[in-house]
Amino acid sequence: MARNSVRSKKSDITKIQGPTVTITVGPSKSPFHIHKSLICTSSLFFQKAMSGPWKESKEQTLELPEDDPQAFALYSHWLYFGKIPVIDEGNNNYKEYYDLVSSYVLGDKLLDVKFQNSAIDAIVEKCSAPDPHDGRCYYPCASVVSYAYISTTESATVRKLFVDMYTDTAEAGWLMRELPKEFLYSVVEGLMKKRTAQTKKIKASEYYVNPSAN
Repeated sequence: MARNSVRSKKSDITKIQGPTVTITVGPSKSPFHIHKSLICTSSLFFQKAMSGPWKESKEQTLELPEDDPQAFALYSHWLYFGKIPVIDEGNNNYKEYYDLVSSYVLGDKLLDVKFQNSAIDAIVEKCSAPDPHDGRCYYPCASVVSYAYISTTESATVRKLFVDMYTDTAEAGWLMRELPKEFLYSVVEGLMKKRTAQTKKIKASEYYVNPSAN
């Protein structure tokens, strides 16, 4: 049985060496201290902000007053551990989807395609994993879909992922008036196309953000 390797490249050690940058997030100015080499390697946004003739570059600080500290905490954890900590031991399946959509949106702002794609991986993993309490698989509800549409642009791959989820698996009870009209149109269009197409298994990689698009 295959397992994750415990080895990695020697060059990886440099990601958590050297100076750190201080990032304050949200109106509360919640502080985060992250190794500069780590965050600049992953985020083109930080790479540019910390390398130019800007105040942020000189002081090694950056303010993100409009962003959510909780979403940034997920990003910070992912940078160091490669995982997004969103699994709730309670029974709140939809909160996890909110956190993952927030991660995707933050990744878009920070120009971190790998983080966005990790959020896509996690969404697909979430909808495929039976809930430990009742054994059911839960999909994004209307409010999560609406949140995704409010927070992203038309080209966002997370929108296409949600459309395909509904096209392939939705039941009549999933139909809610609060679902975005653009989303419903895309779902209907997908159902029409599906009449003559063979259903295929959803693969996370099909919804990855193209690095060249940034």
